[in-house]
Amino acid sequence: MKNILLMVPRLNIGGAETYTAMVAENLQKRGYFVHIASGGGLLANKLAQKGIKNSWLPMRFSTDISAYLLKHIVKKYNIDLIHANSAAAGITAMKYKQRYKNIPVVYTAHGKFGNLKKENILKDCDKIIYVSKFIQEDSLNRAKFPQNNNCVIYIGINKNKFNIKKPLKITRNQLHLKEHDFVMAITARIKNLRNKGHKDLLDMMYKYPDAKKWHLLVIGKGKGMPKLKALIKKYNLDNNVHCIGHVDNVEDFVRLSNVVILPSDFETFGLALAEGMAMGKPGVAYNVGGIPEIINDKKNGFLVKYKDIDDLYNKLDILAKDKQLCQILGESAHKYIEEHFSYNEMMTKTEQVYKELLSEYNHA
Repeated sequence: MKNILLMVPRLNIGGAETYTAMVAENLQKRGYFVHIASGGGLLANKLAQKGIKNSWLPMRFSTDISAYLLKHIVKKYNIDLIHANSAAAGITAMKYKQRYKNIPVVYTAHGKFGNLKKENILKDCDKIIYVSKFIQEDSLNRAKFPQNNNCVIYIGINKNKFNIKKPLKITRNQLHLKEHDFVMAITARIKNLRNKGHKDLLDMMYKYPDAKKWHLLVIGKGKGMPKLKALIKKYNLDNNVHCIGHVDNVEDFVRLSNVVILPSDFETFGLALAEGMAMGKPGVAYNVGGIPEIINDKKNGFLVKYKDIDDLYNKLDILAKDKQLCQILGESAHKYIEEHFSYNEMMTKTEQVYKELLSEYNHA
């Protein structure tokens, strides 16, 4: 049995965090000993209940201090391989590798490389996993990362959780929604009103009389929630925008919607969008980053011109007026996600990366 250390700066709700928790649980099921190094958070507590413990590391405060502390974690738990997520985690792991012990380091790039001078150390990771072809191309072309130590492994969707055949636990009546209402769902952290497009959605609903009659389920929480609620009140959308907050059963609320939307400034992949589409809902999102790798325009949803709320309205209006088309695109979305974003395939490919690196180090 090999000992794997997964690293991420925090373990609250978010793309890299959810991915890390998902990998941890599945590695444990596959017979690995798994340990986490992070700044803690909600997901760390949940993993601890399943026997996956967390060691505290202040990676966002200091990667140098964290690299020193990592020395004790690796020794204590006899770690064979480190899998880092996010730049701070990757930099910490590589500083440890260079200063203290030559150990295989895998790095999953969940976003574009920004500070190339600071993040240049990541080029020397034994393997870089990109979560989308967009990120891979950006890293190889713009950031000039190596061509020979990387691969694309899409984030898999948990079909047990996001399963369209699961019994309904929540009804529209419980949220005072009528069966004929057109309902949109957005699942995202509300850091502000711009990043994930919450303001664009409210601006669109305010601008168009038809859109004012639609309903929006806002799933998630964050520092931007007070501003969001203030804008909802200002636009007089209190009866049509439903702030669900953070819930563990996201899939139950998505089931109530007709469409999942994510008009983000930027997305490297769009996990929440793919999860919603796995539930048989067409996806609608701005044509940015890795989104076109999930949405096939006019086949399983609609790609929208960036920051164009008129185009956003027009695409959603098509679905609002044609429930049959909405259903057809939703069925296509479910099938596409099932065929291209397999949970088991993601884990099998990731495990293969581990095995190849561990074999190389053992024979070195």
